[in-house]
Amino acid sequence: MSDLHPAASPVTGSTPAPGKTPRKLSQAVVIVHGMGEQQPMSTLREFVQAVWSHDPARVPFYARVSDPGRPAGEKINRSWITPDSRTNSHELRRITTPYDVAGRRTDFYELYWADITQGTTRGRLAAWVTSLLWRKPADIPRDARGLYVVTLLAVITVLCAALVLATSASQGYLSWTTGTLVTILASFVIWLVDRFGLPYFGDVAAYVRAEAATVEKRALVRDRGLTLLRRLMMDDGYDRIVLVSHSLGSIIAYDLLQILWADFRPRKLEAARDKARLKAIHAVDKATLKSDGAAWPSLDDFSGFRRAQWELYRQLRVRDADHPLPWKISDFVTLGSPLTHSEFLVTYNLAEFRRGIAERLFSACPPIAETAAGGTVLYQEGRSRSGKPQRAVHHGAVFAATRWTNIFDRGNGWLTGDPISGPMAENFGPGVEDIQVKLRSSRGRIFTHTLYWSLKAAGIEIAPAAGTPRSHIDVLRDAVDLGRKFEPSQAVPTIAAGK
Repeated sequence: MSDLHPAASPVTGSTPAPGKTPRKLSQAVVIVHGMGEQQPMSTLREFVQAVWSHDPARVPFYARVSDPGRPAGEKINRSWITPDSRTNSHELRRITTPYDVAGRRTDFYELYWADITQGTTRGRLAAWVTSLLWRKPADIPRDARGLYVVTLLAVITVLCAALVLATSASQGYLSWTTGTLVTILASFVIWLVDRFGLPYFGDVAAYVRAEAATVEKRALVRDRGLTLLRRLMMDDGYDRIVLVSHSLGSIIAYDLLQILWADFRPRKLEAARDKARLKAIHAVDKATLKSDGAAWPSLDDFSGFRRAQWELYRQLRVRDADHPLPWKISDFVTLGSPLTHSEFLVTYNLAEFRRGIAERLFSACPPIAETAAGGTVLYQEGRSRSGKPQRAVHHGAVFAATRWTNIFDRGNGWLTGDPISGPMAENFGPGVEDIQVKLRSSRGRIFTHTLYWSLKAAGIEIAPAAGTPRSHIDVLRDAVDLGRKFEPSQAVPTIAAGK
C-alpha cells in the first residue's frame, strides 16, 4: 500500500517550520463521478482545481506556486498526483496536498465505476424507459413531469415513424427517394441512441433499480466503492472522509453509505464506559423523526442538529479495543443529484418510497427513531459478558453522524438549468441542507448539469440563508469544508512531523 504521507516531497518548502501549527491527521475526499463515458481522473482533477488549487485561503504563502498550465504566472495551491493502491486500479491515482493553514493534508480520491456499466443493450435501455413511462398519472411527481413528458414524446415520435415506415413499405407506397430519406433518418436515430442514450442513460438503466438484469453490475460497482471506503476508514492516518457525488454517482454513494453504516455503526455501548458517545447520540435524538415515515416535522434548530451530527462523528472516528470499527465519514455532498426524484426513479411512487423510509430500506435525515413515538435511534442489543446492558444505533441512522449537503440548480424547462437535480428535504427529511445555485456557461443556461465545479462557469447562490449570496464555487467549498468550521482545534489528534 502506498505511503500515506510521502517522506520526500518533490518540492521543497512545503513543510511547516518548527514551532508552527502542529501537523494533524489527514482527511480524505472521495468523489463519485456521474453518468456517461467518463475518463479516469478527469472529474477528480477538475474538482480539485475548484475546491483546492484556486483557494488561496487554504494554504500558507509558501505553498502557492505558478500554474504550469498558464505561463502568465497565475498562482495556485500546490498538489501532487501520486500512485495509490487503495483504488485497485493503476489508471487511478490520488491527488495529495501539502499541509494547509491548519497543519492538515488532504488526499483526493475518485471512485471510478464507468467501466463496469459498459455494455448496456438497447433492449435494457428500452425496458428501463418503459418502466418509467408505465405509470399512473398520480404516481408521477410534479418535479418529474417535465422529464416524463419529454421522454414520452420522444418514444411516441420514434414509434410513429416506425409505424409509418412499416405501413408504407408493406403497401408499396414508399418511393426510392422517400425510402432513402427514411433510412437515413432511422440510422440517425439509432446513432443518437448509441452515441448518447446508451453511454449516459444506459448507466442509469444498469444501476438505479434492482432487477435480475442489473444485480451483477450493481454488485460490482458497490464492491469497488466499499473496498476503497473501508480501506480509508481503517487507515489510522485519516480521521475524516468527505464523500462527494455527482449525478448518478450520488445514488451509488448513498447506497455505499447505508451499507458501510450497517457495518461500522456504534454498537455494544455501555452507560458507564461510553458516556461521551451516548451523550452525542442523545443530542442527535432531539431531532429524530417518528418511525412511520408518513410526514416530516419541522426542524426547529437546524444549525444545532448539524453541530450534533459533527460532534457524534468526532466521537465515533476514534477506534479502540472496545470499538474497533471507527466511523469517519463526516459529510455527504450531492451535486446535481437525481435522488430528488427517488419516488420516480428508485421506486414506483411516493407511497412505496415512504414505506421504504419507515422500513429503513432508505435512510432519512434526521434519522427515524427506533419507536413510533420518536425519541432515540438506540435499541437494546444485549449484555456484555459481565452482564452490563449494551445498546446500539440502528442500521438506518447513518445521518445521525454524517451531514448531508445537497447543491442543485433548478431550471425552468428541460433544456435550461439542471432538470436532473432538485431539493432533497421533501423526500429525505428536513436535516438535508438544500442549497440552490443558478449556473451559467458560455452557452447560457442550457443544461447546467456538469457545471457545479466549473471554474469557467458563472454561478450564484439563490436565496441564501444569511448574508451575501456566494458563488457556486464558494458554496461547494463550504460544503466540503476542508477547514472544518465546527472542529475544536484542541480536540484534533496530531501526528509527529515527518510521518
